[in-house]
Amino acid sequence: MSGQSALEVLLVAFRAGRKGCFRNNGPLPVDNGALVILEVDRGIDMGRVLAKLPPDEENLGQCVGGYLREATPEDRERAAENEGFQREVLRYCRERIESRKLDMELTACEAQLDRNRIRIYFTADQRTDFRGLVRDLAANYRARIEMRQIGIRDDARYKGGLGICGRELCCSSFLDDFQSVTLKMVRTQNLSLNPSKVSGTCGRLMCCLAYEADFYQKARKDYPQPGQTVKIAGAPREVTAVDIFHGTVMVREEGASEAETLTIEEFNLRKAMKEPAPPPQPASAAPKAAPEASEGSRKRRRRRRKPAGADRERNR
Repeated sequence: MSGQSALEVLLVAFRAGRKGCFRNNGPLPVDNGALVILEVDRGIDMGRVLAKLPPDEENLGQCVGGYLREATPEDRERAAENEGFQREVLRYCRERIESRKLDMELTACEAQLDRNRIRIYFTADQRTDFRGLVRDLAANYRARIEMRQIGIRDDARYKGGLGICGRELCCSSFLDDFQSVTLKMVRTQNLSLNPSKVSGTCGRLMCCLAYEADFYQKARKDYPQPGQTVKIAGAPREVTAVDIFHGTVMVREEGASEAETLTIEEFNLRKAMKEPAPPPQPASAAPKAAPEASEGSRKRRRRRRKPAGADRERNR
């Protein structure tokens, strides 16, 4: 199937946040944002087109099905009915988990449009044997059951919610992949190590801490660290504060009560000077010009000077 040509490759999102690529072999293109009916393994499903990808070999190789048609009002009504069906599946699944005493927490349920396949997402601290639970669900709903264990960050993505910033969680709104977030990023940005301040609803470090990590990492190379002692024009100074957004550095002389604020350019320039620059002299301290000699004083000086041949005439 991947060797056939296609008009376009559709990136489609489903109800539980799952995404996949599908081929459009029809004569007409599909609009972004359209609800479409797709051919999938063991039946049909409905999703929303997120983007259209070029039909090259790489994208065609990632396709898991084909585009059939746009969703009709009947398809939308059936999808709405599936919402209640999914809640019923979760309720029955919780009953069986308690009955079998399984250590797992359910996250979400995703039923295919034709209900031929049911996916159940869950979290667990350790590997769980859920084969008996799958048999119970398959016997009750006569469908193919898929149990998918996910991480705690994926759990927050499926459930959604609001972050401490007041906006929708990044993972459930626009993030496609989770980037590694470390405590080093927190320290680089001079943030509090209090878990309640830097942790998201999932209990892990917030994804947004990685957004500006590169900016702060670069700034650490260009700016001194607070508490560091540097020589400014040959004299030792302590760096008391750094403001990378305004491009300033505050330094304080030993024993001084107030700090001096320098721009980063001025800081680097004065740091390169070995001796302090001489202070500018005020206008009153400038050397005074010698007063102009009077006419009488000039005549007296001429009289004192004797002609060069005067002594020779006297000796004769």
